[in-house]
Amino acid sequence: MLSTEPDRTLRAAFGRWVTGVAFVTAEVDGAPQGLIVSSFAAVSLRPPLVSFCPASDSLTWRRMRHADHFAINVLEAGHGEFARRAAEPGADRFSEPLRDAVAVIECGLEAEHPAGDHSIVVGRVHRVRVRTSGEPLVYFAGAFGDFSPHPQEIPCQHS
Repeated sequence: MLSTEPDRTLRAAFGRWVTGVAFVTAEVDGAPQGLIVSSFAAVSLRPPLVSFCPASDSLTWRRMRHADHFAINVLEAGHGEFARRAAEPGADRFSEPLRDAVAVIECGLEAEHPAGDHSIVVGRVHRVRVRTSGEPLVYFAGAFGDFSPHPQEIPCQHS
């Protein structure tokens, strides 16, 4: 049952689901674009499809949706500070090169569906690169962390 503060309660409930963190990138008119997502999911092996859910009002996604392809960079545990900074609106997400993604999944846009205050973007996978080592960055209860015995959490700012 929702409390008298349904958005806050629902956000807290959603935050109890541990997710990975990805940096979706594309080149648009010769300039790199990118956004942080925690809503990445595998959809299908045949055909190979993935999804993520950018906010409907994301200016970055509005620019990126017209690119020929995009890449989903599954972030490594050491990327917590990068993810926190890059999640901020207007952030310079390319001031430092992103290294050590645990996987990079290159896709073409297959479909986009409106869904409340977000969109469901479905990408058709064209190419995959996977590292055989490294731990993923995770997001839980408003903080980034990892699988180490004593996770070092980096608080995430919510707008």
